Amino acid sequence: MEKKQNSSNILGRIFFVLFGSLFAGLLLFAAAIIIYENSFLGRIYRGVSIDNVVVGGLTQEEARDKLEREIRYPFESSFTFTYEDRTWRATPQELGFHPQTAEMISAAYQIGRTGGLFDQISGRLYALIHGVRIRPVFLFDERVAFNVITKMAEEIDTPMEDPSIVLQGSEVVIIPGKSGALLDRQMTMTELQIYATNLQSAEIALPVIVLEPTEANLGEQKKVLDDLLSSDFTLYTNDERGVLPAGSIPAEVLAGMIDFEPVVTDSRLTIEMTPKTDPFYTRLLEIGSNVYKESRDAKFLFDESTRSLKLMSYAETGKEINIEASLKNIAEAIRAGANRAEVALDIKEPRVTENVTAEELGIRELVHTEDTYFFYSDDARMQNIQIGAGKLNGVLIAPGETFSMADAVGEVSKEEGYAESSVIFGDETIQDVGGGLCQVSTTLFRAAFNYGLEINERHAHGYRVYYYERLANRSLDPGLAGLDAAVYLPVLDLKFTNDTPYWILMQTEPDVNLFRLRWRFYSTNVNRYVEYESTGLTNVIPEGEPVYHENPNLPAGRIEQVDWGIDGADVTIYRTVYQDGYIHIQDRFDTHYEAWSDIFEYGPGTPGMPPAGASGGSD
Repeated sequence: MEKKQNSSNILGRIFFVLFGSLFAGLLLFAAAIIIYENSFLGRIYRGVSIDNVVVGGLTQEEARDKLEREIRYPFESSFTFTYEDRTWRATPQELGFHPQTAEMISAAYQIGRTGGLFDQISGRLYALIHGVRIRPVFLFDERVAFNVITKMAEEIDTPMEDPSIVLQGSEVVIIPGKSGALLDRQMTMTELQIYATNLQSAEIALPVIVLEPTEANLGEQKKVLDDLLSSDFTLYTNDERGVLPAGSIPAEVLAGMIDFEPVVTDSRLTIEMTPKTDPFYTRLLEIGSNVYKESRDAKFLFDESTRSLKLMSYAETGKEINIEASLKNIAEAIRAGANRAEVALDIKEPRVTENVTAEELGIRELVHTEDTYFFYSDDARMQNIQIGAGKLNGVLIAPGETFSMADAVGEVSKEEGYAESSVIFGDETIQDVGGGLCQVSTTLFRAAFNYGLEINERHAHGYRVYYYERLANRSLDPGLAGLDAAVYLPVLDLKFTNDTPYWILMQTEPDVNLFRLRWRFYSTNVNRYVEYESTGLTNVIPEGEPVYHENPNLPAGRIEQVDWGIDGADVTIYRTVYQDGYIHIQDRFDTHYEAWSDIFEYGPGTPGMPPAGASGGSD
């Protein structure tokens, strides 16, 4: 029993000694850690360095001072850049490298102070035993470096000049090209970053790209230009008559009508030749005036006995220049070095050919007849009435078409057979080619008016003209005032619309023996009739006193009356067109006639001219 008790006592003493020793050791370790920590309170733990600068045991302020003294790379190192015999130098700081001192000191101070208690203790021990080296941190401002590189590039970069082919007059001259140089800014920046990241100084050979001009096919391009400018440039048309010359441009003129621009593609030089639009456009307009031909419908007379059409004249195909397509053809020809190009034509087919029938057009009967009289007209006026009415004889107006007298009559000139006669233009009567066409327009206006068609454009005369108020018995009917239509083609026109579903065939019959112009409309009756009312002549203004003008072309003593006076007045016509018993159109036509005076002309030196108190003067 005593032996067992002694053994237990011994084991207890051993356990107590061991436990006590361990506890004492732990207390001593903890005390050592606390003492170590307190000794580095506000200081960087021992064993920590930034690059090769030892900062362990220093406060953050002391570490900052030490780093600024000992890290001199940005300020004392230097980069040397070279190209050919030129050299540029700059420190890392001038290139945008700046040490991040606060960031590096913060990282050093955090060694042994981050993570849990165990991580902190192990971090301090590791730094104490093995040491911890923190890599230096720099900010690289690439904008600063790029500005420095760009300044060097401004001294190096040289634009390459491609060889060119130019014209001196009509002679083709080759101008050799020149080499260029271009600093590779991105490659320079990359090399700089590599050296600066490792805190190294270096001499950098600047990567410069040499730009070499092409000399490949100058002779080939010169030959193209020589061939193009060696002869005149021909323009031609191609129609039913075959290929016909339309005009030409002399070689010495052609050169000035083309823009030449050298273009390099894959080391090959080509000369882009682009025609200047304006001179070619002008030339095409000149050609177009000769080529242009109006398409013409066939003309017919209606045979009332057979209700069929009798051919008066054949249809004609029209043509005109397509400017845009022609310019394209010219451009393609010149780019290809060709000396000729086609002038493109737009063919205008007639609407009605000689094979059409009356039934196809809906022309079945006489639907309206209109007569006016031109008593007391001179030969020249009657000649113009016959020619103008003849132009419109057999003309067809399509359903929905707005008819223009100016378009249908065409040019009014002596070449077309017209004579000079009296014409009212504005507020005066003048002698001009085509006087008397207003008899034609007035007759046509009344035909369209009384058939019930839509009137689109109508102009009254400046003063009342008795021609248009005459009846078959030569008497005057003032009720016809306001139903005249003045034209001065193409300035003043007469237009109306065929608003029926059928074609209208116009037939004119000028009769110089009866002094009558008869107008017939053939179509299909649409059960349409017209009623109109006239205000009669209102606001009448008496004609003025006679006017006398001296005419140096008349002999002394001779007096001629050249115009006749008439009262001025206003008149309004109200028209209602009915179709199938319903109102189809309601419109009004307002006319203002100026008061007119007798006008006399006399030869120089005629006694008593001008009479005392009379108005007038010398022409």
